[in-house]
Amino acid sequence: MSYTNQQPKDFIKSLQIIHIALLAGVLIFGAYVAFNAKNTLFFSYEEDKPFLFLAIIIAFSGNLASKYLYSKLLKQVPDKADLNEKAIKYSTAHIFRMAMLEFPAFMCIFFAMQTNNSFYFVLVAILVLMMFAIFPTKSKFENDIPLTSNEKSILEKL
Repeated sequence: MSYTNQQPKDFIKSLQIIHIALLAGVLIFGAYVAFNAKNTLFFSYEEDKPFLFLAIIIAFSGNLASKYLYSKLLKQVPDKADLNEKAIKYSTAHIFRMAMLEFPAFMCIFFAMQTNNSFYFVLVAILVLMMFAIFPTKSKFENDIPLTSNEKSILEKL
């Protein structure tokens, strides 16, 4: 089923499902690693300095890249585009934003798996909270994409 045949409410729901699935992937993998290493996990920010710095840099740069790429993709949305095209561009930008946050989270889980240091789960938790904060809603779509008054009235009816 293509986006062109969907209503805007369907697009928001499908984007929310994709968002939840991407978030669930991080949470399930993190829980799996934590469960398998529960007896050997320790918390330290003194050991594994190279991994710690690398994890922090990856998490920070992933956050910056997600914000930059998201805003850059949204600026490419033409004002005269129809609502379906705007919805497609918004969903593409949002999925790329999630990917830019998901990669650092997976890397931190991988570092925790390799070193048994649970400090990396702190970084994963921060990234997961960022992912929760950007959950796609109709109001966020209205605020992030320039809509005409006709398009806003279409969205209000949903």
